[in-house]
Amino acid sequence: MGSGTTCVEANILRRDAIGNDVNELAVLMSKVKTTPVDRQKFKKLDPLINKIYLRIDDLYFKKHSYLIEKPDILNLDLWFKDFVINELVIIKDEILKLDNDHLKDFCFMALSAIIVNVSNQDSDTRYVRVAKNIKPKDTFDRFAKQLIKMRKIMNNNYENLMNSKTIVKVADTRIDEIFDENSADLAVTSPPYPNAYDYHLYHKYRMFWLDMDPRYLRKREIGAHADYSKKNALTEVDFENDMEKCFNTVSKILNKGKYFILVMGNSILKGRNIENNELLKDLSKKTPFVFIAEFSRNLNLRRKSFNPVIGNIKTEKI
Repeated sequence: MGSGTTCVEANILRRDAIGNDVNELAVLMSKVKTTPVDRQKFKKLDPLINKIYLRIDDLYFKKHSYLIEKPDILNLDLWFKDFVINELVIIKDEILKLDNDHLKDFCFMALSAIIVNVSNQDSDTRYVRVAKNIKPKDTFDRFAKQLIKMRKIMNNNYENLMNSKTIVKVADTRIDEIFDENSADLAVTSPPYPNAYDYHLYHKYRMFWLDMDPRYLRKREIGAHADYSKKNALTEVDFENDMEKCFNTVSKILNKGKYFILVMGNSILKGRNIENNELLKDLSKKTPFVFIAEFSRNLNLRRKSFNPVIGNIKTEKI
């Protein structure tokens, strides 16, 4: 399911949607994007932002930083400046005081969106420490701006979300019985590419701050670069086996005669170019699916999220 784009587009068309992902953070994002929050509930965000501001202001002017208890997160001081940690602790503490679960999730998604930017991690696709020019109160400012941005998007989509229903859950597509059989008319996904991304690694600190467990994701992630780059690494055969299980699960959830659309690029394994679209077409012969058609699209390379060394993808196959 990723971050929920397909579910959102279904809702815009006023269609119901179901989706799963093994990544807890992805499921939170998808849930927030597809759960309507009305304007009355949003009124609680203004006093929330004000409380956070006053506590952070007090932190700097009255030197109360000794009252901040750091969370027990692995190597926290390596990846975050002290004042950033303090501001994040205050933001999280005030979110937890909200009395509405949907609003809490909404605010936690805003918090997760700024974590990498205020950390010492280079980006969402590079797990290396770099020096960043983060100043006191920058963390608060980014959180407040993210909330305003998300609030505007929710207000624009509210009517669509009210007229459709979405169910999302943390689940591994290789496992049967995630959803009822014959309960969907279309499946759309961009499955994980072998050797192109490490979701558990790049989103580790986002997950830690939201009390999620990246180690759970690490054990279940398909295609992780860490698994395909080590000695005695996994190969395309392992990827094919994983995807065959996914195909069989999806075939049961889909009604007979309906379509499964996959968006795929190539991978590079040990210097070999792997045409994942051809691999999926071959493995589909072992499943209830029948290959129908294929299209290509060019990628905007400036928006591409993969490390070019391990995933030099200029086009994708649909």
